[in-house]
Parts: sequence; structure tokens; C-alpha cells
Amino acid sequence: MSILTSPTLRALNPRLFSQGGPTPPSLTRAGRLLSSRGALWHLAKTLPNSKTRAIWTLALFAAVQVADGVLTSLGIARFGMGVEANPLLVRSMVAFGSGAVLLAAKSIAILGGSVLHTYSYHLLLAVLTVGYVFATVLPWALILG
Repeated sequence: MSILTSPTLRALNPRLFSQGGPTPPSLTRAGRLLSSRGALWHLAKTLPNSKTRAIWTLALFAAVQVADGVLTSLGIARFGMGVEANPLLVRSMVAFGSGAVLLAAKSIAILGGSVLHTYSYHLLLAVLTVGYVFATVLPWALILG
């Protein structure tokens, strides 16, 4: 008897077996995204009412996050940690160092953007990208310029 069809697993999660067996991984959303056809289709999706590829919203968001991280680290190196406006980041920087905290914060932001892209919230991702440009990148560029 396979672990996937054991009575214990069936009792723990009856929804899995409601159709007579577990759902094959190829039919789940994650399975489609991980399969070669699913991943390529997902990368080739276009924005609504446009011919622009949706992956560009994620790429631009990631580029803006990287630019913000670099400019923030330059600003902290030049003016000290007091120039950072986010008190949570400042406290974390004191405890763990500015480089590690900025890397973690920007990685979490890019991961969040990837989740938005995966679930097709492309307009929200584009709005957040423009917001980051005006709220973080341009002020840092003016201060450091």
C-alpha cells in the first residue's frame, strides 16, 4: 500500500480523496507552474488589453528594489543610520548590520512582488513600482546627488 493511499492519510485529509484519489501534481497550480509548459506559459502571459509581457512588471519591481537597496546603503555609509526613515530597519541594522538587513528586506520585498506576479496582480505590482520610484529612489537620488 502506498503512503498516498493509506487509510491514515485518507482520514486526515478526506478532501484529497474526494474524487477517488489524490490530485496528481500536474493538475495542481504549483504542478502547472513547475512543469515546462506551465512555466513557459506563465512567463509569456501578457498584461490585460496590452501586448506587453507581464514578467516585465516583476523585472522592473525587482530593479527598483535593488536600486533602493544600493542607494540606501550609500546613504547610510555617507550620513549614518539616522538618515533611514524606517525605525524597524534602523533597529535591525543596529542589531545585525546594515548590509544584512537591507539584503533581507529587499529579498522579502522581491519575494512579495513574485507572489503578486504569480497570482496575476500585475496592476498592483506596477503601482507599487511607481510608488517606490517616487517615494524612495528619487529622494535618495536627490539627497546623494
